[in-house]
Amino acid sequence: MITVMGFFFAQPYYDYLQHERKYSVHTCMAYRKDLEEFYEFTQKEFDETNVALISSEMVRTWVSFLINQKMEPVSVRRKLSSVRSFFRFLIKEKKISGNPVSNLPQLKLPKKLPSVIPVENLNDLLEVKFENLEYRDMLDYLCIAILYGTGFRRAELISIQDEDVDLENRLIKVLGKRNKERIVPITEELAGQIKVFREMKQRSDIHSAYLLTNEKGKKISISYIYGTVKKALTLQKINGKRSPHVLRHTYATRLLQNGAGLLSVKELLGHSSLASTQVYTHVNIEDLKKIYKKNHPKQ
Repeated sequence: MITVMGFFFAQPYYDYLQHERKYSVHTCMAYRKDLEEFYEFTQKEFDETNVALISSEMVRTWVSFLINQKMEPVSVRRKLSSVRSFFRFLIKEKKISGNPVSNLPQLKLPKKLPSVIPVENLNDLLEVKFENLEYRDMLDYLCIAILYGTGFRRAELISIQDEDVDLENRLIKVLGKRNKERIVPITEELAGQIKVFREMKQRSDIHSAYLLTNEKGKKISISYIYGTVKKALTLQKINGKRSPHVLRHTYATRLLQNGAGLLSVKELLGHSSLASTQVYTHVNIEDLKKIYKKNHPKQ
């Protein structure tokens, strides 16, 4: 029997997440961190390292501790989900007979509408003479242009390979969460900019299987994308969040505002369920409320 970190049968569980559940490396790392924190808490507070003796009360105490630490409800909920998944795995492997998390209710989350970048700011951000840019500026611009033009996640963006981009048909193939592949169309303008960038790479003798690379041919990192987007949105004086995910939110919202169907947007975003996409309809409803309030004669 493999035991790691006291009561944790860790490595078999992480192998299960990665190979059977097809979770990304980043998701597996998040699960590992959550479980380590849970283990440390139960060991410190209850002096308990036997997985079979972990009770619902211990888990509930841990959740209360996280809440008292002023942790965001969405983060607490994710951590609880990690622990719940772990115990399900132990039951599946016949290590324990009951799940101490199964009867705990899910934390209610406050409804937050996704942040969306105003059209005028995006126009200012993307209106540059792309052909006149230096290599690094081209790279930074394309990070933003592709994120906004496709709704890709950061991990999806850095994984795009040259062979995934079909400029003739203006399509990009991407591998999303749980290794789910999808094909997303791009505009003629974005296709032309990618073509110019490829030519710049050739002239600069930069060789890589990946589309977006630094001057040494190494693919860019998630932190690089985050820094690039945050800097650009800060220069535009965008209020609120300035993360790459805001560009994904904006992409989805603009599609719906311009008449795209919810199911089509779901497929473009790579969502596994329609519920994840429906949040963008609330943004449109809020816009309608503002228009009504501003223009209705009785307001």
